[in-house]
Amino acid sequence: MGAIAVSSLNSANWIKSKPADYKGQDLDKALKAYEVLAAKGVSMPNSLPKLPKPTIKEINSCITDLEATVTEFHKTLATLNQIVAALQAIQGAAGKATADLQKLAKGKDADKDAYDSAIAAASAAGSAAVSAMAELR
Repeated sequence: MGAIAVSSLNSANWIKSKPADYKGQDLDKALKAYEVLAAKGVSMPNSLPKLPKPTIKEINSCITDLEATVTEFHKTLATLNQIVAALQAIQGAAGKATADLQKLAKGKDADKDAYDSAIAAASAAGSAAVSAMAELR
């Protein structure tokens, strides 16, 4: 049986790892917001207009096509900026969750294994967000 890859940027993975007594919701919300954006995907123009012949008609047609392509690129850029903002939110929330969980793990009745697992999941989400942002920049 092959291994199942679980994305660190998946809210279900985090929720499964999160201790029941940890009430922080920031990472949950950040991951869910990212998942919505990631599910939409990013569309790029299929091709650029071909180089026109040096005639007024073809150059005007090419300009129209280029303007439409530029509009598509602006939409793509806006989507990418939203995804980067969502990833930044994940990074911040993961850092906060990790710090909170480390404090809670020191509690007298804390289940060390459960907290260590949650800390690892939150940290992995933060690291995955940083990696994903690097790819998008």
